[in-house]
Amino acid sequence: MRDLGPSLNTEQLWFNQAPASPLPAWEKAWFQNRAFRVAVSRAIHRSDLSRIAYLGHATPAYSFISPANSFWYNRSLSAPQTDVAAAKTALVTAGFHLHDAELVDAAGHPVKFSILTNSGNAAREKMATLIQQDLAALGMQVTVVALDFPALIERLMHTQDYEACLLGLENVDPEPNAMMNIWLSSSPNHQWNPSEKTPATPWEAEIDRLMNQQAVSAVDAERKKAVDRVQQIVADQQPFIYLVYPNALVAVSPGLKGVQPAVLEPRLTWNVDRLQVSP
Repeated sequence: MRDLGPSLNTEQLWFNQAPASPLPAWEKAWFQNRAFRVAVSRAIHRSDLSRIAYLGHATPAYSFISPANSFWYNRSLSAPQTDVAAAKTALVTAGFHLHDAELVDAAGHPVKFSILTNSGNAAREKMATLIQQDLAALGMQVTVVALDFPALIERLMHTQDYEACLLGLENVDPEPNAMMNIWLSSSPNHQWNPSEKTPATPWEAEIDRLMNQQAVSAVDAERKKAVDRVQQIVADQQPFIYLVYPNALVAVSPGLKGVQPAVLEPRLTWNVDRLQVSP
């Protein structure tokens, strides 16, 4: 087996910020609070997720574009760093405080929520459990709920009856235009607040403008600048809390010659005309 390093795919956690969701108003207020999302991000030990959930075959993530996508990746982004003390400070500044070791908001509501993920995915179930432990250090009470995929999609896309979700996105195309269905606020796949009639926040409006701008520009440098800015906004606002890039793994028989594995799919057969089988 060969480990090619980070793939283009991402694993991420997000909170339900949709105004139309059936969640209590105070929970929506937590999830819509940038300081809350950033604190959660800072409390997560991404290196543990890579080491335990993926047996070392994953790379800590902080952007929707993988460093394997070398042209489009914004290399000026800060690497993800765990800082529990900074997370606690951010929560206090945002009006949260500890009461008998339990985090509560300014109105006294205990911070407790569930994280949904799909059953049968061992790596995600392990990551959810590790995140549960990390957030306990902030005084948050987190429950992990694993659902079969149809039930999970029903909750995410139809009833919007969920608090947080841990899932992955498969980016088979390095081109940012392939990601428009996530980043445009009007898209149903704008998962933390899908199908907005108008952008709910100024930063979402800026992402809309930048993604549309890069889509019509014929100048690579202009497109790169716009996509870099989108990555910085996402890193600052954390609508998705990026966790890891699962590494690209390939298995090659010793009898197969001419193999030049690539991060892009199809990893092994892109040069099928040059592959040879030893007699």
